[in-house]
Amino acid sequence: GLVQFRAAVVSDMESGADSGVYYVKNVKKTDVHNINKYIDSAYGTVDTYRIIIESGEYLAIQLNYNLSENYYVIRKYIYNDEIPEGNDRAGLIYDKISTFIDRYITAGMSDFDKELAVHDYIVSGCQYGYPDVQDDAYTAYGVLVLNKGVCDGYAEAFYLIMSCLGVKCDIVVGSTDEGLHAWNQIELGGRWYNVDLTWDDSLPDMGEYVKHTYVNVSDDIMAHTHSWEKQFYRECTSDEYNYYVKKFYVYDSFESYCKGIKGQIRNKRILEAAVYSESATFDLSFLYDYGNIRSINYAVEDLGEYKVIIVYLNM
Repeated sequence: GLVQFRAAVVSDMESGADSGVYYVKNVKKTDVHNINKYIDSAYGTVDTYRIIIESGEYLAIQLNYNLSENYYVIRKYIYNDEIPEGNDRAGLIYDKISTFIDRYITAGMSDFDKELAVHDYIVSGCQYGYPDVQDDAYTAYGVLVLNKGVCDGYAEAFYLIMSCLGVKCDIVVGSTDEGLHAWNQIELGGRWYNVDLTWDDSLPDMGEYVKHTYVNVSDDIMAHTHSWEKQFYRECTSDEYNYYVKKFYVYDSFESYCKGIKGQIRNKRILEAAVYSESATFDLSFLYDYGNIRSINYAVEDLGEYKVIIVYLNM
């Protein structure tokens, strides 16, 4: 069916094939025509297709691929393959990624630590929006080189760097109330999690004030704000590597939050926590009792099962 067809196409593209022939059952011709809607490969797109044989429920299909610069970046980083001459964009992406990894990734880091470093690098360095060439906004090139992009670009950039670091990662194409949307899924400790860098980048842009609301959330939490064709993607059921769980920033009531949050304050500019509470608003004036706090701005994000309280100090 379509799930297996899509998986085979993505696998072939990731292996660098420039074409493929597929024998499929129960796949509609309209699905073949719209195959790029289902493929979330950072490696490229289906350029052309041809139905060779049509017999009852069966189709034989030939696809030709257009590999993107991302493919050559990963081949260069992992296998030291030469980037094709004239592919300047791939060279610039590669330089950005290799410089980031040399500077911020160390041998002793866990996959979770690497993920956070990549997440924070992209979210703090990229401004949500469109560069001079609007199509660049949808690419890793836009996010990493031009420092401007939209959800597709954020997801591609995250996928690209995590792949270079050897951490399994996918791109998810779905939607939110605001329209079509893209994010990632990542494997940590043998389980898969959703991570949405775009929704962790504040509007208007707040530079180094990075939040982690959507770092490693389950499908149940994600489904409160996002929709996607779940049969195409991994099942995410664990919260073990959820940012707030992993950092011990989870509170079972606002009262326990008030007691526990002071331990986070030490020289921090942003406080984050997941709080199980029915309330939508919170009185945070008690924070003025701690340390050298001159001003408090805060946001509350409703993730269904819990609220995320994000406090910006002394902005």
